[in-house]
Amino acid sequence: DDKEGTVYATFDYANVLPLSKFVLNSQGNLVQTYWDDSKEDWKVVGLAPKDECDVYGTCGAFGSCDSQRTPICSCIRGFEPKIIEEWNRGNWTSGCIRRAPLQCQRVNNSGEEGKTDGFLKLKMIKVPDFMERSYGSIDGCRKQCLKNSDCVAYAHDVGIGCMSWSRNLIDLRKLSIRGSDIYIRLAYSEFAKERHLKVIIRISMIIGAIAILSTAYYFWRWTPKIRGNNMSIDISYRD
Repeated sequence: DDKEGTVYATFDYANVLPLSKFVLNSQGNLVQTYWDDSKEDWKVVGLAPKDECDVYGTCGAFGSCDSQRTPICSCIRGFEPKIIEEWNRGNWTSGCIRRAPLQCQRVNNSGEEGKTDGFLKLKMIKVPDFMERSYGSIDGCRKQCLKNSDCVAYAHDVGIGCMSWSRNLIDLRKLSIRGSDIYIRLAYSEFAKERHLKVIIRISMIIGAIAILSTAYYFWRWTPKIRGNNMSIDISYRD
């Protein structure tokens, strides 16, 4: 880095490759090209970022980026846009905030402890930076996170162990392959609708089972009598 602000880097290839170069274009993309002797021209072999979701912090804190959706940014469940006007205009960098405070926040603010927080599982996610690592099973990771009032999310990988986060989650991205499962800490109240739906489903299943058993019993109880009556009528008619 000289006085004019020029930055450069040098590196060596492990194997002999064609002449290659990296160029930072006017859009801020880093483009890798190599010289194609057969076409006597530079051929693009790499581009970063590939899409808007590759840009760090596009969706802000607790926002998830999915390049296959429109709009690409959405607040994860349990959160809402921090500045709704900016969010609606497509400026998502302000991110999202919680709808309901966590248990420790409720205790600090009002002295009301309430019920224990839960975790929302997000599948196939590019996990954020600034993780804290520890060893343990996935159930152990969950218990560690619940004991730590600063923990806002955790994940587990067989080769890494426990990963936890104690600050705003930035740069969450939905992936189609090679993603990880991450568990987001949410207030107990955020799962109320889910629990209510499960109760409704269970009650419906019980009512359905009772109806089926009642119908089956009716046919079992009355079908022989109906057949017997029909036979009596038939015999009387023949006589």
